[in-house]
Amino acid sequence: MEITFDFITLVHLIAIAFGFVSALVILYFAKRTNPANIPLGIAQLCISLAVFVSFSLVSKLIIYWPFWYRTGQIFTLTFIAMAFLHTLFYTQNRLWKWYDLLHAIPLLIYLVDYWDVFWLPYSQKLELTLKDINNLDLLLGFYQSKYFGPHFHLQFRTFLYSGYWAAQVVIFARWLQKEGSLSAKDRIWRNWMLVFLGCQFFFWFPFYLGFYWLDILATYQIVNAMAVFWLLISSISLFFFPSFLYGGLAKADIKTNNVKHKAQLTNVEEKKLKELMHIIEDRIEKNKLFLKAGYGLPEFSKDIGIPVYQISKSITHHAGMGFIDFTNQKRIKYCVEKLDSGDWKNFTIEAIAQECGFNNRNSFTNAFKKFMGVLPSEYKAGHNSLPAKG
Repeated sequence: MEITFDFITLVHLIAIAFGFVSALVILYFAKRTNPANIPLGIAQLCISLAVFVSFSLVSKLIIYWPFWYRTGQIFTLTFIAMAFLHTLFYTQNRLWKWYDLLHAIPLLIYLVDYWDVFWLPYSQKLELTLKDINNLDLLLGFYQSKYFGPHFHLQFRTFLYSGYWAAQVVIFARWLQKEGSLSAKDRIWRNWMLVFLGCQFFFWFPFYLGFYWLDILATYQIVNAMAVFWLLISSISLFFFPSFLYGGLAKADIKTNNVKHKAQLTNVEEKKLKELMHIIEDRIEKNKLFLKAGYGLPEFSKDIGIPVYQISKSITHHAGMGFIDFTNQKRIKYCVEKLDSGDWKNFTIEAIAQECGFNNRNSFTNAFKKFMGVLPSEYKAGHNSLPAKG
C-alpha cells in the first residue's frame, strides 16, 4: 500500500509536535504551581494523540502500527471530559472531587465494548486496519461493536460532546455574569475560553450535518482540520501569554473555606504558614513590590524564592483572599495614606492609579470601591476622614 505524505500530512505532524510540547509544558507547570490546570494539560495531550491517530490514517502509516487502531475514540472521549473539567475547575475555584470519576463512564463503556478488538493478535488487527483504511464509512461506522449497532459510538460521542459543550457554555456565561468586573488574568482566561469553545463547536457540530446532509468524508475533514487548527493556535498562545506557563489558564489562588482549612492544619503546618506569611508581608511591604504595575504571583514567587503554591496557601489561610486582592488591598491602603497626608492632593485619578501600580483607572476604581466602600473621586473630594478597611 502506498504511503501518503503531502502538505496536509506535514501540517498534521507540525500540529502534533506543537500539541505535545504545549501539553507537557502545561502539565509541568500545573504540577508545580497549579493543580487546577491539570485537566487542560490532559485535554491538550489527548487531542494531540487523537490527531496523531488521524494522521496515521490519512498517511496510511497506521499499517505499521495497527495497535493504534480504534484508539482515537479513547482520546476524544477523554478530551471531552477534561475540557469540561477545565472550565468547571476555573469557574468554581476547585480541584478534583471523587465524583469527577463519573465522567469516565462513557470511556469505560467504549473500552468494554471494544475490548476484544484491542486484544486481537497483530495479524488480525492489521487485517481490520487494511479493510477500514480505504473506506471511511466502515471506519466511522464502528462495525466491530460487540454490544451496539453500527454508527452507535459516533452518534453517541456527538450527542455527548454537544451536551458537554452546552454545559460549558452555561457555566462560562454564569461565571461572566457573577464576576462582573474581571481582573487582568480573568480577562485573559475569558478570551481563551471564547476561542476554546468556538473551536470545540466545530469538533461535534459537523457530525450532525453528516447525519442528515453533509457528506461523511467532508464532515471528517472539517473536524480533523479544526483539531489541527486548535493545536496550532493553542500552542502558539503560550508564547503570547506567558502566564499560561504558570497556570494562568486556571486560577492560581484556589479559594477554599478558610474556617475548614484552618481546622485541618496541624500545629506544625500552622506555624510554617505563619512564618511564611511574615516573610511575605515583610518582603512585599519593605520593597513596595505591590506598586509595580502588572505584578503577579509568579513574579513575586521569583523575587522572594518561595514556590507559588506556598505563597497562595499562606495568603488564603491568613488573609482569606487571593494574591490579586492581597496586592490590591495594599495598594489601596498606600493610596489612602498618601491622600490623607495631602501628598497627592493635586493628582488626577489616572495619576493616582498609576502611582499605586494599577494598569488603568477602571481597575483602580473597582479596587478602591471594594476596600473603601466609596469611589476614589468621592474620597479625594471630602472623605479623608473615612478609615481604611483592612
